[in-house]
Amino acid sequence: MANQIPKCFCFLAVLVLVATVQLIEVEGSCTKIVGRCSAGDCATHCNTYANGARVLGTSCSYHNLCTCTFDRPPPGSQQPACDIGMGECTRDCYNDCCNQRCKNVYKKTGAGSCLDIFDMELCVCTYQR
Repeated sequence: MANQIPKCFCFLAVLVLVATVQLIEVEGSCTKIVGRCSAGDCATHCNTYANGARVLGTSCSYHNLCTCTFDRPPPGSQQPACDIGMGECTRDCYNDCCNQRCKNVYKKTGAGSCLDIFDMELCVCTYQR
């Protein structure tokens, strides 16, 4: 039994650390879907789109769409809010469901809706940082 206490404590400590890192990422960055990855180099596209904001990372993992992570919303962009993909829209999960997914993550400022992006029906969450 004495061996179980340290294992439980370690598990709890790791769980708290992971939750904290996730919260910091949500509160401290701004993501934008800026185009298809097949249309060019995503990192270059993000640097061009940054317009003074610092690029923290790039990804093509969400349906091969170039998603940029900035330290803040890029100034001068037509949409000053941030956006992130939250999955596919289906007959079972459309606008209300998409909005709820978004509200679960971005409680105060999130709004989700299903959008036709590059011939895909995707749940996109728009939020303020």
